[in-house]
Amino acid sequence: YLDVQDCIDAMLTAIEQTLGRFAVYNLGTDEYCEVNDSVGWISGELGVSPQRTYSGGDRGWIGDNPFIFLDTAKIRGLGWRPKFTIHEAVVATVRFLVRESWLMEERT
Repeated sequence: YLDVQDCIDAMLTAIEQTLGRFAVYNLGTDEYCEVNDSVGWISGELGVSPQRTYSGGDRGWIGDNPFIFLDTAKIRGLGWRPKFTIHEAVVATVRFLVRESWLMEERT
């Protein structure tokens, strides 16, 4: 999870400061969360208590990565830092979608 503005800022930092024609950077925060964390934050913000059911066994679905924590030292070496935590970014996204509910309408 990464706030979209943090992502854009990181890309602009890389574009401005990368000397070569091509470079790969991991973008992320200094923290991680589990899916249950994000479900809890979203549910809390919406005031709902969904029933949670799990399938896929211990590993999850095929191709699932149960834990991802990216090394962002390279982009941070250019001076970039995220402005938002994962929790702040998720909550801000939920609030935006509630405020701009038209985005969730079915389109034909």
